[in-house]
Amino acid sequence: MSRVRVTFFINSLEQGGAERQLAELLTRLDRTVFEPSLIVCIARDQLGYKLPVDRIRCLDAPMFPTPSSVLALTRELRALKTDILHTYMGWENIFGRVAARRANVRAIVSSVRCTQLPRKHIIGEALTHKMADAIIVNSIGIREELARRARVSADRIDVVENGVDLRRFVPLSETAKQRERKLWSMEGRRVLVMPGRICDQKNQKSVLRALVKLKHAGELPEDVRVLFAGRGSPPWYGEALRAYSTLSGLGQQVEFVGIVKQVEKLVAAADGMLLPSNYEGLPNAVIESMACGVPVIVSDAANTDSLVTDEKEGLVCDDNQAPGIAHTLRRFFALTPEQLRAMGDAGNRHATTRFAVARMVARTVDVYERVLGGLPHPDPSPEDRKKPNGTRALN
Repeated sequence: MSRVRVTFFINSLEQGGAERQLAELLTRLDRTVFEPSLIVCIARDQLGYKLPVDRIRCLDAPMFPTPSSVLALTRELRALKTDILHTYMGWENIFGRVAARRANVRAIVSSVRCTQLPRKHIIGEALTHKMADAIIVNSIGIREELARRARVSADRIDVVENGVDLRRFVPLSETAKQRERKLWSMEGRRVLVMPGRICDQKNQKSVLRALVKLKHAGELPEDVRVLFAGRGSPPWYGEALRAYSTLSGLGQQVEFVGIVKQVEKLVAAADGMLLPSNYEGLPNAVIESMACGVPVIVSDAANTDSLVTDEKEGLVCDDNQAPGIAHTLRRFFALTPEQLRAMGDAGNRHATTRFAVARMVARTVDVYERVLGGLPHPDPSPEDRKKPNGTRALN
C-alpha cells in the first residue's frame, strides 16, 4: 500500500515554538508509512534542522492570505496529491482549510498553539473549523478558549502536549558547563536566561521593570545577570526595551544577545530560566529548560498545564506584573546552590517522563490514523519475508 502523503503548511521556519515542534514531528515520522512535504509562505529558516523533504515549497507570500497565494497553495496541494494537510496557526489554518477543500485533500488537521487569539482569527476559526477533520492544541487552556470564543466543540479538539528533544536538551557535564559559562562570561555570576521572542506576550518589559525596582531598593545583587536571547518581534520593540534598560541604569546586569542557535547550551549553563509571560499555550522554553536541569521561574499564565510546581521544579510568580516578578526574584536570589540543584533535578525528571518528543509524535500519528480511517502497513522487506510467520526484526 502506498505511503500517506502528509503536507505541512506554516508561515515560515522562524525561531519559534510551533516551528520547532513541526520540525521535530516532520523529522520523526515513519518514512515507511508517511511521505512528508512542507509548504511555507516565506523562505525564512532560522531553525537549522535538516528536514527530510526533497525541497521546501515556498509560496513567496509575505502578505498571506491573498487570492493569488491561496490559489497557489491549492495548486501545490493538487501537485503533491496530498492525503493530509496539517496547517499551523493563524491565517494558515483558516485559508489552508479552504485551499485543501478546493484541492480535494482527503483530510485536514490544524494546530492552534496560542491563547489570546486575535479577534480576526477567532472569527476565522468559528467560520472554518468545521472544514477541519481534527484540531490539535498543545494546552488545555487553548482548548477551553476555542470552545468558549470560537464555539468549537471540545470533543473535536485533541490536546497533544509538546515534545522536547531529549538528545539535544540535556544537563551539561560539569566540564562542559564551566566551558559554556566561560564563553558567556558567567563565571562568578548568577545568570538568568530568558529565551524566546522579545515581545509583549513574553513580558520582558515587566522583567526589566522588576529589575529596576530591585536595583533602586538595593535588592538586586551585584553578581546577578539577565540575558534576553531572541529576536525583537517587531524589531523596534526589542530596541525600545534595550534603550529602556540602558536608561534605567541596569548596565551590564542585563544583556540582549539576539538569536542563539545553540540555545540549549546557553540555557543549560545558566542558573535559572525566566518566563513570566502574559499568556502562553504550552511553552517550549519551560519544558526545554527543565530537561536541561535548570530551575524555571514562570507566571501563572505560562503554567496553565501545571508544568511547574512552586518550589519543586522552580518558582511560580504571584502575578505577571513587575511587583510580583520582583518578589519572585527575591525568593530565587535567596535559594542555596543545593536548592537550585534539587529544583533542576526535579525538572529534568518531570520533562523526561512527560514531554518526550516520541510521545508527541505518537499522539499526532494517532490523530492522522483516526481522520483517515486507518494507516497503511508497510510491506515487509525481503529479509523479513523469510522470517517465520512474516515477523519483523525489532531494532
